[in-house]
Formats: sequence, C-alpha cells, structure tokens
Amino acid sequence: MRPAKISDERLFQGLSDVFRRKGYDGASYSDLMKATGLVKASLYHRFPGGKAEMVDAILSTVDRHFAEYVLKPASEEGRPRDRAGKIGRRLREFYDSGRRWCLLDTLTLADSPSTRAHARRSMEFWIDAFARLSRDAGLSPAIARKRAQEAVVTIEGGLVASRVLNNPRPFLRSLANLPNQLTVDRLAAL
Repeated sequence: MRPAKISDERLFQGLSDVFRRKGYDGASYSDLMKATGLVKASLYHRFPGGKAEMVDAILSTVDRHFAEYVLKPASEEGRPRDRAGKIGRRLREFYDSGRRWCLLDTLTLADSPSTRAHARRSMEFWIDAFARLSRDAGLSPAIARKRAQEAVVTIEGGLVASRVLNNPRPFLRSLANLPNQLTVDRLAAL
C-alpha cells in the first residue's frame, strides 16, 4: 500500500496543533493520525524516528519561519522602534493574538534532552535577534542582552498566562510594550 499524500504544510500544521495542545508525552499516535489524516505506517514512513523526529522537524520549520519572517525585521534597515513594532505584529499573527500555544512551552515539559537542546537554540536565536535590535537603538551590549531576555520572558509568560486564563490580553500587553522594552534607554528617559 502506498503512503498517503499530504502537503508538508498541512502535515506540519496538523502535527504542530497536536503537540501545542497536548505536549510531547500527551500526543498519542491516534491524535497525530487524526490531525494529519495519515495512518501510523505513513507517519513512520515520513518520520522513522517517531515522535522525536516529528518534534525536531516541527521545531526546525518554526525556526525557519521565525528567521525568515517573524524576527527578520531585527536585521533590517530602519528605526529600531519601528522594527520592534513590526516584530510585535508578526508575533501577534504567529500566535493568533495569544490563542495559539507556544511549542517551546508545551514541548519542553517532556524529559527529552534533544528537544530541550533544540528549544534552547531556538530561544537563543530569538534573544540574539532582540539584542541586535536593542544595540541598534543605542543600548550597550550588556543592557541589550538583558532587555532581550526580559522581552522573551515577558512574551512567553504572556502566552502561558493567556492560555491558562483563556484570555489573550496578557500576551497582547506584552507585545504592546515590546518597542519600549527593546529600544528605550530607561536612564536617559528619566
């Protein structure tokens, strides 16, 4: 029997949705099959390494999307504040205004060293992009790095709070403050 046909985009969307909602350990093959329309043999045909390979592929796809679209304004020309606002709008779009859960949040709950290592690299890339933008705004490298980490913590915390409270406002507030958080020299503003 030939493996079922499914576009990569539809496949990764279906898998991502399950892993976002259920995490690594909670995602059953039944859930994954239902979300993708594939039978177990077809999933193994695409991902011989099982769920671990699926997760790595999903995170790699998200990494590419973040690099090529969501965080791209950090390295573009223009005013740092405007670029930070553009990133905020793209994060809002990516996370569906706080209604789409963060894969880094749900997937790192599992005791998988390879998933945690991949998630760490993903988060460091995000922090590096924010720090670059903050340095472009005139902040020192040390302050820029600290602000970048704080911004990621605020956004991720906003996503978790939005999920738990079933209310997107905490996430949306974290995005609204992003341009100030990354570009305003607090001492100079006093």
